[in-house]
Parts: sequence; structure tokens; C-alpha cells
Amino acid sequence: MYMKERLLTGDRATGSTFPIAAYVGTLKNRIERQEDYDTFIFIADYHALTTHFDNVSQIKENSLGLMKTYLSLGLDPEYVTFYRQSRIPQIYRLHVILSMLTKMPELERQPMLKEKLGLGYKLTYGLMGYPILMASDILIMNSDLVPVGKDNEANVEIASDLAIRFNSIYGKVFNIPKGLIGDVVVGLDGQGKSGKSTGGIYFTDDTATVKKKIMSMYTDPNRIHPNDPGKVEGNPVFIYHDYFNTNLEEVADLKERYQKGTVGDVEVKTKLFEAIEEFLKPIRAKRAEIDAKGDQFIIDILEKGEKNAQKVASETEAKILSAMGF
Repeated sequence: MYMKERLLTGDRATGSTFPIAAYVGTLKNRIERQEDYDTFIFIADYHALTTHFDNVSQIKENSLGLMKTYLSLGLDPEYVTFYRQSRIPQIYRLHVILSMLTKMPELERQPMLKEKLGLGYKLTYGLMGYPILMASDILIMNSDLVPVGKDNEANVEIASDLAIRFNSIYGKVFNIPKGLIGDVVVGLDGQGKSGKSTGGIYFTDDTATVKKKIMSMYTDPNRIHPNDPGKVEGNPVFIYHDYFNTNLEEVADLKERYQKGTVGDVEVKTKLFEAIEEFLKPIRAKRAEIDAKGDQFIIDILEKGEKNAQKVASETEAKILSAMGF
């Protein structure tokens, strides 16, 4: 019998939905592959504590919100095992074991740590050890493929290294996971990336909000007048056109005219607004159906998934302990 490879990924419960940029970064990869893999997607509620340990009041609500977004985008419980990280205790026991195999310099040079410290977050043991907890998430389910954004690429590499290290010391237990890295989409202001807590156009934004955000988007700062030739490369408006406007002829025409100075920012942004509204229309309709079913509908899906996730995690843990002679 053919066994599907396991795809696993998760999201921190630091927000109740995603910016649409996350569709490009990782969500699209999950949706397109959910039927081809044994797919596991979890709410990383404990991971949220690495930066929000002193503000936990929204974690439960955020967890339900993320689940509603998953379902509205087309991720299907028929193919996907959904669960909350906090409900799988085997993760934390593996975390202890993997921490013993990790050298401090490996954690000190992780790019994400430097980024978080630069944003003013406190250097806690949990923040420093974030990649080890993430490795535990990945390895306890014996995952093969891990779709993540570019910012988590190094963490998947750490998980792979730890799997190899464990297997070489104690014997083969873990598959060696590989990352599936999505594109990074800049924020609406042209700076950084668009994230759950850093702004952007969100899946839950209404039409008026989407229009307001798009019409205030950063464009070419050197273009003073509508008839000035404009720069397309690196221009956030055209980056979003490339990802979300399915009318390729229209996009090509707008780019050509923009570079010649024969189309203004207002028209370019209006066309983007229309394209994104078309993208969001079926998602909003599906979200309305899900909201009407109430929170218990979401909790039931999670609890069913958690039974399967606990079964898989228990099987992996038994192999770990046997390999170590415990």
C-alpha cells in the first residue's frame, strides 16, 4: 500500500487572521498540496508565548480565528489534520531531548532571533530556543515536507540537522524534513514583509477597508506627476498585481503605460483593488458560512484532529524512547 508523505506546518496564534500576502508566502502551497500529502496543520499557541507571554488573553480567540481563515481558504478537514500545539504533550518531551543535542552557537546565530531582538522583544530562554520547539513540532509527527515562509527557512534546516544528529547517535527514527519555501511579499509601504501583526490587507477586511489600504499604497517616490515615467520593479502596487491580478494582459498593459508615463497611480491602484476584491469574494462568502456555524463547529474539528495527532505523536515517541533505551 502506498503511504503518502507527511506535510506539516503551523501558525503562531498572534493574530486572528492573515494578510493576503501570506497566501503567496505559505498558504497557497498548503492548499494546493493538501490532497497529495498526509497533511497536518497546527495552531502554534505555545509558540505565541515566545513574544506574547505577558499578553495571553487573545490566544484562544486568535486560534479560532486562524482556523476559520484556513477553512474559508479551502483547507479541508477531510484531508487535513488540524490541532492545537498545546494539546500534544509529546512535543514538549521531545523538546527536552532535542535541547540536549543543540549547541548554543547554533541558536545564537539564528536570523530570526536577531530580528526579534531588533524589534524590542526580550531575550528569554523560550525565544532563544524557538527553533528547538519548532523542530519538536516537525519531528514528533515525522514530517517530510514543511511549507514555511522565508523567515522560517533556517528553522527547518535546524530541524533537519537535529533529525540527522539524533539518528546518527541513537539509530534511525526520524525522517529528514525538507522545507518548501514561499515568496516574501513586501508590506503596503514597501518595507519589510506583510505579517499577521505587522499590517497589510487582511482576509477579514471589508471592501471599504481594502480600498482605503490600496489607494494609500506606496508606489514610486520619484514619480511626482501622472505623466512622469514610473518604475515598476520593486513597486508594491505592481508586486501585488503580479500575485493577485489574474488578467495578465491588463497587468502587462498597466506596466507598459506606467513606465511611459501614460497612466496614473489612481488607475493602477483601482485595477488592483478590483482584482483583490475578486480574489476575496469567494473567501468572504465561505467565511460567512463558517461564522454562522459557531465556535463549537471549529472546536469539534480541532478535537477530532487532536486525537489523530496524539496517536501519531505517541507512536513517534515510543520509537524515540526505544531507540534511546528508555
